[in-house]
Amino acid sequence: MRILVLPDIHYPATRLDVLELALSGDYDEVVLLGDAVDERGRLADLMGLVGRSAGRVTLVRGDNEERMGIGGLESYEPRRGLVLVHGHSANLGSEGFTKLLARVGRRVSRGLVLGFYAARLSRRDALVVAGHAHALGYSRHFRVAFAGSLSLPSPSRPFNEVGYAIIDGDEVILFSGDGRQALAISIPRPSL
Repeated sequence: MRILVLPDIHYPATRLDVLELALSGDYDEVVLLGDAVDERGRLADLMGLVGRSAGRVTLVRGDNEERMGIGGLESYEPRRGLVLVHGHSANLGSEGFTKLLARVGRRVSRGLVLGFYAARLSRRDALVVAGHAHALGYSRHFRVAFAGSLSLPSPSRPFNEVGYAIIDGDEVILFSGDGRQALAISIPRPSL
């Protein structure tokens, strides 16, 4: 089973070139990993775009969806040992406070900021794939993959790293905005 994971699209403020590149493959499912739209009325437009690439589209709810009263799943487990979340539940207090801490912390260490965030998202016996941070990378210690973002850059965000993920068999593959593979991560086999 091949699943395309599209994090933080923020449609219509979207890197359409990267979205089209990501959608050019063959997938069984497309997962919108939260903050899919910035305007409530645009969800149908976005679903029309991504729905052509797979028979099934799943929406994981992000803070934008919550704010606009749009439904979606809190988390999605397409198979044992793999959990997909938007990641806003790992915020420290308000969104603004979390962004402030991340901007300050980024000047000290990107790894420290993402490691702290990963610790708050980590799940026992599972690889977590998260959005929200707009970062592309992986915390091996906490088994959290950051899938990047498809949104246009914003000075309000500490990270503006373009990327997406594909789940293919027993791997999660992270791709940069130019479609190059950045990292392949094995999905752990859950302990019995």
